[in-house]
Amino acid sequence: MNTAVTLIEVSPRDGFQSVVPIIPVADKVAIIRALSDAGLKHIEVGAFVHPKAIPQMADINQLLVELRKDTDCINNFESIVLVPNQRGTELAAQRHCQRVNFVFSVSEAHNLKNVRKSIDQSLHELRAVQQVVEQNPQMQLRVSLATSFDCPFAGAVDQQRCLEVLAQVCDICPDAQIALCDTTGKAHPFAVERLFSAAFEQLAGSHPVIFHCHDTYGMAIANVAAAYRAGVRFFDTAVAGFGGCPFAPGASGNVATEDVVYFFESAGICTGIDTNKLAVAIKLAEQIEGAQLGGSIRLLNNQ
Repeated sequence: MNTAVTLIEVSPRDGFQSVVPIIPVADKVAIIRALSDAGLKHIEVGAFVHPKAIPQMADINQLLVELRKDTDCINNFESIVLVPNQRGTELAAQRHCQRVNFVFSVSEAHNLKNVRKSIDQSLHELRAVQQVVEQNPQMQLRVSLATSFDCPFAGAVDQQRCLEVLAQVCDICPDAQIALCDTTGKAHPFAVERLFSAAFEQLAGSHPVIFHCHDTYGMAIANVAAAYRAGVRFFDTAVAGFGGCPFAPGASGNVATEDVVYFFESAGICTGIDTNKLAVAIKLAEQIEGAQLGGSIRLLNNQ
């Protein structure tokens, strides 16, 4: 059994999107470079979304241009961008992004609030996204299922419903990574282990599986442990616990990269992350105006 884990850094997208003051592109690039220097090989750098929806992502084209000026940096990690539709996927392909992340919700209520589509409409859009990916072999696909455990509008999500949506995604996207997301941070370890165990049984090794979680109720690390026990080896994290979801009222930041690194490394499980270099990225994150930060290790180091 593979015991090492892979961390996928999401702060430049999922973290930055909640910051109201516009972060200068140079500051975004500096953090992404620091994350890459620390050993993070998969970084979600931004999103091709309408600037009126998420103003912080309006500079994605400029950001990608600046990143590509530093070939040692951009060639050292997989660049991931969120895309809401076929057009966003086409733009990502034109900008030579290596992976696109298509997000929709298991909860109908949240999907209508978040992307203004029914689940069936999102699945239809996913088919179009998949076609673009197939036409661009240099680019791969990830599908993130938001509200896999809980919905801020409809409450707890039935596990069987999540597995049904998962099966539909697998039928459309035979080679995609799939993330099950605790969008509100309300999942508990028993539910996490049950869902991932059932998902692995259903998938039978056909798709890589990622856990995305928030630390709203202080359960993120316990949930990471539960997901690991169930077989998960890919985890979304955000340096300094950056984040929150604009479309999930009350949700706090993502699980902190440094907390997850400490948790696994102290148990002898390799993450491949240089903690001294990661501290540089943490310091840069702390300097961002309006940032909502979290995490435990960061706070201990500041005492």
